[in-house]
Amino acid sequence: MCVLRATNPMRIRPTRTGGKTFASASAYWKAEPGSADLAGRIVRYVVLANDPAVPDVAADYWMHSERFYRAVVDPLEAAIGHDPAYRRLVARPTDTFAERRLEERVVALLDENPDLATKLGHEADAADDNVYINYFRGRLYEPEAEPAGLDRLTELARGVRSRPSGTGDEILVVVPLSDRDGAGRIRNLTACLLALQDQTFPADRYRVTVVEFDEKPRWKHIVQPLADHYVHIEGKGLFNKSWTLNVGVRETLGAARTLCLLDADILVDREFLERNHARFIDQRRDAHLPHTEMLSLDAPSSDWLIERRCGENTQEAPLAGARGLLLRDVPGACLWTRPEIFHRIGGFDERYKGWGGEDEDMLYRISAAGDVTQYDDVFLHLAHRRPPMRDAEGKPFNAHVEVGSWTGESGFGDASGVTSGDE
Repeated sequence: MCVLRATNPMRIRPTRTGGKTFASASAYWKAEPGSADLAGRIVRYVVLANDPAVPDVAADYWMHSERFYRAVVDPLEAAIGHDPAYRRLVARPTDTFAERRLEERVVALLDENPDLATKLGHEADAADDNVYINYFRGRLYEPEAEPAGLDRLTELARGVRSRPSGTGDEILVVVPLSDRDGAGRIRNLTACLLALQDQTFPADRYRVTVVEFDEKPRWKHIVQPLADHYVHIEGKGLFNKSWTLNVGVRETLGAARTLCLLDADILVDREFLERNHARFIDQRRDAHLPHTEMLSLDAPSSDWLIERRCGENTQEAPLAGARGLLLRDVPGACLWTRPEIFHRIGGFDERYKGWGGEDEDMLYRISAAGDVTQYDDVFLHLAHRRPPMRDAEGKPFNAHVEVGSWTGESGFGDASGVTSGDE
């Protein structure tokens, strides 16, 4: 069993085999054996303890993990806090040159002080087992990547063949979109759709729906050629992801036998649909999370990996050029489910507005209603400007919503407006 978030304990069946530590179980550490050396692990925690992007990516994960970061970093700081290599990385935690220089310094320190090496090794082991945000940098990462902006993605989209006219009754993929301020999500969605075009699963057996939440159909001209269905709903104020997804299911389900509810910022590999569709061979399975971890990429590696996956049509985005924050047991990003249980529980709770909470709530309810499994895929999350997660008083937007209380009995997925009957 695995616990998703301490603030909302959710137990579902995991399938990852694991290892002695969480880090050894990670596909990223397996892909980069050299990163398992102690000096590199210690320096990762210096980055995590000082990079402001870490609390921004998931505040509750940060609150759980910070004490484990400090347990590694504080003894190191006591030993070499005065060292220029240490001070430079603390001041500039995204400086990969400073990161490499500090690794060299820590290697020498561990050789000089075996007792400190033992202590830091124990603390790093404990951190590896317990933190919910880790750090990854591939060996080929370069901070100056050629930008892969919307113009580049639009150019690539022109060369993509049109979607087949099949019924696509095996899989319906629903992707929500809201990008009213140019935060980068339309660029990410375009990459996501290009990757969904390039799949081993037969093209005439699946359909892709994009639902745009906006005052107007702002991005229809870009989305429509790459999707089977484009739906616009009149969205004002805070983004309502739950309503957006529910509308996509209700409006375009057809006879689809499986649902994939996918965030617009996820860059999938070529076997994504085939692999996850096969996981429903067991008729007892109602739903699953494909992933155990999600790598939240920085801007340069997002550009680099988009170009590899969408421009060069690689089977998957190569990890060697990636850098980002590795989040453990992410409840959102993607959910695969059978339509029957989705309808039975009333879809997503449409009272959630803004970002945060709707995915945990869905997992809470769907796990209570059926058989839910977690697999050990690793997702790539493309960079975008972070949206606000709290109101003017510092409270989470959806703190007032009681988790698990939505039934959908008053309806859900009505394209004419949000259902609020469960209030």
